[in-house]
Amino acid sequence: MRIVLFFYNIAWIFALPFLKRRPRIAWGWKQRLMKGVAAGPYDIWIQAASGGESILADMILNQLAAIPSGPQKKLRILLTSGTKEGVDTLSRAATGNNHILAITVSYFPFDAPYLMKRAFTVFSPRLAVIIETELWPGFLINAKRHNIPVLLLNGRISEKSFRFYRNWPSFFSTYGPKYILAISTGDQDRFARLVGTRRVSLMNNIKFDKVQFNTSVENNNLISRILPTNHPFVVLGSVRREEENKIITVIDRLLAERPDIVIGLFPKHVARANILLQLLKSKKINAAARTSAATPVPPGTVIIWDVFGELAGAYSHAKTTFVGGSLVDLGGQNFLEPLVFGVKPIIGPFWRDFAWIGREIIELGLVHEVADEQQLTQTLLRKINSNESKEDVLSQVQQFLTPRRGGTLQACRLISDTLNSVIENNEP
Repeated sequence: MRIVLFFYNIAWIFALPFLKRRPRIAWGWKQRLMKGVAAGPYDIWIQAASGGESILADMILNQLAAIPSGPQKKLRILLTSGTKEGVDTLSRAATGNNHILAITVSYFPFDAPYLMKRAFTVFSPRLAVIIETELWPGFLINAKRHNIPVLLLNGRISEKSFRFYRNWPSFFSTYGPKYILAISTGDQDRFARLVGTRRVSLMNNIKFDKVQFNTSVENNNLISRILPTNHPFVVLGSVRREEENKIITVIDRLLAERPDIVIGLFPKHVARANILLQLLKSKKINAAARTSAATPVPPGTVIIWDVFGELAGAYSHAKTTFVGGSLVDLGGQNFLEPLVFGVKPIIGPFWRDFAWIGREIIELGLVHEVADEQQLTQTLLRKINSNESKEDVLSQVQQFLTPRRGGTLQACRLISDTLNSVIENNEP
């Protein structure tokens, strides 16, 4: 192991000058090198790789502060992330919790063993927590050497990653996390084959706890003003550039069949709005940008959203919706959001980034999966003609989500119990 660490250190030393040239990594450069960081000791060090994991970290903080059986003193918590987006999200979380928890936010140090040795010495955490999966060897080895237990929460590991990690079974059995809460039986099995079955169990995905049934959304009145009364509103949400041509074909066919509808087209990146406007006009399709649309727009209009922050409000008005990033192999977008407004979304076949939700949501009919733009057109037309009650849909969604909630509380109980055990074992 010493030989491996020696060469791992050397690799980092040679890599650092090249990494500094990358704008995304240059952010927080000094903190990544353990310069100018706030020293510990900390009760808990929580690592969230990027923005998505940082949102989950915020949920954990809120729940951890509310556990009555947790430590009675004000916890000192270090939050780290490897991206600017993640650090910004954690900083907002820290601001919201600073009256309950003593929180410090920093960039995650580079995993060079000499830097991680310094990190565990300076930060001096009692417990380390990883959100989802970041199995950095320098981090894990130094946690073990400093006798710091590591918990992996909301754990997931792909088959591809597992095939890579299993080349070093002795490393993970020795230095792997003390305990892992995995989000699926497949993830549980893969982790168990790395660290042993006694160190892994199942939990509900924390992301299900994020789904909130709050239909009071901003800009609702603004949206309702531009929609004609008693005309179906179809939302095509989070459309990516790579699927725009397919979506334009769908729009053309929808309007040919139902000239009475209004379509809201939400590009994933607002910068595409003007390009889409020109493309639609070149096809002789009546289109207007959201910021310049008439009040109300005439039926048969495509409104192209050229402003941020109104997609949720649009879902609340929609008769039916398609959620993009899924007609081509881009991983999909969040298709749970329309459901909280009683609208069953339609998605394409490519949604691997949201595979954690599970296919049961499709088998139950809460989400409709289509193979291509032809099926999408037909399904949208069928849903436009449907009389399905939004209240009935909301009831079905509640039944689906209820048994899947509680992952945040489960994770926080493990954190609290482990931390209490560490404190008790270190008391004189």
